[in-house]
Amino acid sequence: MRITRFISLSEPQFFGCVAAFADSLTGELNSASAALRRLEGQPKGAAFAFEMTLDRHRYGVSIVVDRWGSLIGAFGPHLPFDRARSIVDTAPERIRSAETVLEKANRLMDSADGYSGAMVAACQLAFQTVEGLFGEERRAAEQDAALGPLAAEDYRSARRVFLEDLAAR
Repeated sequence: MRITRFISLSEPQFFGCVAAFADSLTGELNSASAALRRLEGQPKGAAFAFEMTLDRHRYGVSIVVDRWGSLIGAFGPHLPFDRARSIVDTAPERIRSAETVLEKANRLMDSADGYSGAMVAACQLAFQTVEGLFGEERRAAEQDAALGPLAAEDYRSARRVFLEDLAAR
């Protein structure tokens, strides 16, 4: 990831990355949920294109969480900003929890013969749980989004770099 090659992150740069993470996570989770809903009631293999879309997004969620963990691991211990402290201090535990939930949801999807209503509901609940685990990042992103075009250039450029890192999967 290019962003982890930065020597350090300023507060606006860090929160630009927070926004990119939160937006990407939400997008991947929503896309995976939508693909699952389209597959509901179908046996495996009946709607290959939708299954490919589901796979791309459910593994996309894992990639986004993994890259967030890499950023937190690289910069978290060195960020002197009070506003970042609560996000950084609890991130490793929340990342591990999200990975566990995603692993179980993926196992459930992989082991099922089809996309039953119960399986779809369980996986959507898992996706909502992952989204909830990163509520603090979402709130920070929404707070900074309110600045719109007044956001610092450092914020916008770091957000763009982190988004490019995520897109380069």
